[in-house]
Amino acid sequence: MAYYIRMRGKFYTTSESAWSAMLGSIMGAKESIYLEMYIFDGDTTGYDFLRELGIKARAGLRVVVILDALGSFGLANESIEELKSAGAEILFFSYWLRRTHRKMLIIDEQIVFLGGVNISKQFVRWKDLQVRVSGRVAKLAVRSFAHIYKECGGKNPALVFTKEPKFIGRARTWFLESGVRKKFLGLRAHYTEHIGGATRTITLVTPYLVPHPWMVTCLHLAIQRGVRVTIILPKKTDHAYFDRLNYYYADQFEKLGVRCLLGKEMNHAKVMLVDGAIGTMGSQNIDTLSFDWNVEAGIFFDDPLMIAELSKIIGIWTAEAEEFVALRYTPKWYDGLLAYVLRIFQRAP
Repeated sequence: MAYYIRMRGKFYTTSESAWSAMLGSIMGAKESIYLEMYIFDGDTTGYDFLRELGIKARAGLRVVVILDALGSFGLANESIEELKSAGAEILFFSYWLRRTHRKMLIIDEQIVFLGGVNISKQFVRWKDLQVRVSGRVAKLAVRSFAHIYKECGGKNPALVFTKEPKFIGRARTWFLESGVRKKFLGLRAHYTEHIGGATRTITLVTPYLVPHPWMVTCLHLAIQRGVRVTIILPKKTDHAYFDRLNYYYADQFEKLGVRCLLGKEMNHAKVMLVDGAIGTMGSQNIDTLSFDWNVEAGIFFDDPLMIAELSKIIGIWTAEAEEFVALRYTPKWYDGLLAYVLRIFQRAP
């Protein structure tokens, strides 16, 4: 489902609705297409990204694709070579622990899609959240993409910038990045600031919940100030060990006064809404990899129209979810051990 925001953009709440919109924009591109994707398998029946990217590359458009080497391991070599032969540039982001976890498409350096939506048939039925925006956010997204392009060995001077874009006037939507130029504290600073500034409500939506101690502390302090905190999780994820971790931390948060809800379907969205007035969404999970290691991208905004639509979406998800009842959760001895092991990879404050 898509939610239109008066010329400012659209929200898409399923993988399929996002794919359809992204393909439509690719087909309408006139000059350039930049795609940075964590998981791109090229197997989405009815949504042939490889074909459309190849058509545009053959037509002379600048088509640049950056894929995470681990996440997109399933993409066939034949597909890679075919796209290259069409004239597209394909680069792989490859590090041991650090990944590009972004799901970002930039059209003609004017329109950007970003959020949680990967491109693989395994996600076809998932709920998620992707947004289409334009304006200065797109310019900043291009700049961020260019940094990763250069880090991956890209040489095209059209994508190797030396100056930051300058803007006049106040924005209602801001670009949020982490892990670019190996700077990892942006997400932490953003969440700390906005959780710390909340006065009424905080709603978090995440598929995987492995919070840092500082986030637990921030949320606990918010509750002590009288802020109502809600976390929406999927009842069942795509990984059994994340199910255990989600329930483990939901149990811990409930003891602090957080209301935890379980969605009946897999929801891969990553959202924070503070006081019904400040929204954040993007590719970042509330976990160690997103906050400490990965390259991530998102937006935060206070535009009233965008906030209204995001609130509507969260309202639907809330109505469809069920309360997490701690008594139904029986902790296993290894739940805490698994949480402890993951904390080893967290960067020091």
